[in-house]
Amino acid sequence: MLRSRRIKARPTFVRAHDELYEMTQGFCEADTASTRMRRAAALFGSIWGSSRDRAVVVRLLRWIRMLEQDAALRACFATAWNAMVAGLDSVTLFAEAGLPGHHALPAELMGRVFQRLLPSAREVTDTGRLFAEVFPSRTSVERFIGQQRFVFERLMRILWPTNEAATARVEEDVRQAMCLLSTRVAGRGATAAVRQRGSVKHVEDSPFYRLIFATEALVRAGDAAARHAELASWQQAVRRCVDELVQIHLHMEDAGVSAALVYDLRSIEASLQRMEMLATVYAGEELALRAASHSAVRELVHTLVRGRLEDMRLRVLLGQSVNLLARKTVERTGQGGEHYIAHSEKAYWGMWRAAAGGGLLTVFTAAIKMRLIEGHFPLAVEGFLVGTDYAVSFVLLQIFGLALATKQPSMTAATLAGIIRESRGVTRWSKISEFAADISRTQLAAAFSNVIAVCLGAVAFEKLWVRIFTDPYLAEESAHHVVTTLHPFTSGTAIFAAFTGVLLWLAAVIGGWFENFAVYHRVPEAVAQHPLGLRVGARRMKRAADWIENNVASWSTSIVLGYLLGMSPVIAKFFGVSLDVRHVTLSTGTLALAAARYGTSSFGHGWLWFAVAGIAITFVLNLGVSFSIASLVALRAYEVPWEEQRQILKFLMREVWEAPLSFVFPVRGEVLSIVAPVVEEEEVQVEH
Repeated sequence: MLRSRRIKARPTFVRAHDELYEMTQGFCEADTASTRMRRAAALFGSIWGSSRDRAVVVRLLRWIRMLEQDAALRACFATAWNAMVAGLDSVTLFAEAGLPGHHALPAELMGRVFQRLLPSAREVTDTGRLFAEVFPSRTSVERFIGQQRFVFERLMRILWPTNEAATARVEEDVRQAMCLLSTRVAGRGATAAVRQRGSVKHVEDSPFYRLIFATEALVRAGDAAARHAELASWQQAVRRCVDELVQIHLHMEDAGVSAALVYDLRSIEASLQRMEMLATVYAGEELALRAASHSAVRELVHTLVRGRLEDMRLRVLLGQSVNLLARKTVERTGQGGEHYIAHSEKAYWGMWRAAAGGGLLTVFTAAIKMRLIEGHFPLAVEGFLVGTDYAVSFVLLQIFGLALATKQPSMTAATLAGIIRESRGVTRWSKISEFAADISRTQLAAAFSNVIAVCLGAVAFEKLWVRIFTDPYLAEESAHHVVTTLHPFTSGTAIFAAFTGVLLWLAAVIGGWFENFAVYHRVPEAVAQHPLGLRVGARRMKRAADWIENNVASWSTSIVLGYLLGMSPVIAKFFGVSLDVRHVTLSTGTLALAAARYGTSSFGHGWLWFAVAGIAITFVLNLGVSFSIASLVALRAYEVPWEEQRQILKFLMREVWEAPLSFVFPVRGEVLSIVAPVVEEEEVQVEH
């Protein structure tokens, strides 16, 4: 039986071998460039386009073994392959595949849609055309990238150009691509927005501009020894460009950021990385057979294969646009809201005092809100009035330096972005853990202080109201409505609290955008220099400019958050969605007013304790959702891999398990931070 199975399997092997042999022989016999391109695409497409991963490996190894064992066929294939490579144009592939194209999303999106429906004609000599036909899908790309190293090296020994004409053409294309990329870097780096945030003001002193001359010296080097000598100075020029990028990121705090600027910086970073790949290959031992086994060659080829496919995919374009938006969101910290994160023991106890004042103010905010709801105004009017109540209250918090729990500062995402950008491995993880602990401690302090103050304030308010007006402040119907809507199981409290967390994060982003707009367009300076100063006085205009600079983020965040909380339920009801908001301090204020109406007898009823549980759930979801979104945006902005994100989460959970109190209370006499263990970063370095 076993013998018969082997006999049956043999014809399949023979047919596969004959098929590959015939396709290879057909490629060798091609006498025109277009015929060679078409038959090469058919040959390699039949290998990488197999239905199963194992079939790809089997066919590839079978084809490699066939050429290694058949000297005549290999010589014939090498002659045809070198002739094709000598006629290919790879400059566009080297300099553009996978790199940011244009920041105008609609135009790029329409172009890719049209490309999918009716692919544009390409020159026969375009290497990108061959890549697109051989690797048309994500599966084929992953199969190529996932092949084992020894298989790749054997494949490159066959495909690497060996004659002088083919090698000279590849070298020339690499040189042209590096010149093109250096010109692109210089052009992006010479813009006014980049120079204003850099360390040099004159174009001729810019490291991006000087990179052109370093690249020119490298590509003009003759032999391998000269290339090695020029490579060292060229790498110094690249390092100066990288250092300048660091300075630009730091100066964004003072000068603001725009989508175009973020795109330019991203394009510069990607172009420098591509140039380093090309330079490493170009200045290797030689662009010859020995270079085929270098890891730099494999990295470059993998990058080009992946990048060529990404240039045609809509999903990749949308993902890049989301990353661009995320990076714009987190690139700048902003000045508003810094007092919402306590980094020292003194600031921690200061948060308790500020939150106590915020809780007392919230009593009046909740009281006015309940009176507005009892007025039964039209929905739009009610939402606007409630939003105005919130906005005025939040602005008063800013004026008097008070605090409200879970009110996310606009600096959260940017601080995380700075940690992600400037550190790697365990260093990055520990810093994120420290920041999470600071956030947790500070917000817990604000929440407890808010809740205690709002409860005591509500009781005092109710006692005073009854003494003056004899009747309780809240009607029985309103009090019953409050306690039933906060029940954690019979109401949508959990969903509403999570939704409120989204609004908290969104308000912080919008507030940061307003501040960035004012800084980027130099609004404070424009106010200070306004001709109105001739009438009212330059000193008054300067005070107005300083006020705008110091308060635009906090005021805009407060006003936007107020109207988001007030109008969101109204807008949801307009579309037939039963959606509400639940903020821990505001909800506690309304609950305290309802409980104060019933007096001490409310402690004997289960509805009070269920409502208290709803308040606890509200706090966890308010803080957890808003902080999680800010963290994900920062991680997405710098394209941190999912694997590392999971490792960060595991590291954070381990820190919470090993030192839970450090996320709740400060360490007396020390800075509020978790002391991460000293671990050699090289041992746990994660590729980013």
